[in-house]
Amino acid sequence: MYVCVCHAVTETEVAASVESGASTVEAVGDYTGAGTSCGTCHDHIDEVILGCAATCALAEACVPERSFAG
Repeated sequence: MYVCVCHAVTETEVAASVESGASTVEAVGDYTGAGTSCGTCHDHIDEVILGCAATCALAEACVPERSFAG
């Protein structure tokens, strides 16, 4: 699904930019170009950012800590 029609940026591409460190609409724009034209997609980009953050938080909470004995 396209998040940004102006630059043909998909939800998957936005999520990948968030996983690479983008945490704001502006940062996603730097990575993908999304949100840098008309701005209609800013709310959707925010939703993807929040969704990724929630998913990452759950994943970190569910991964048991590992101990490496040497």
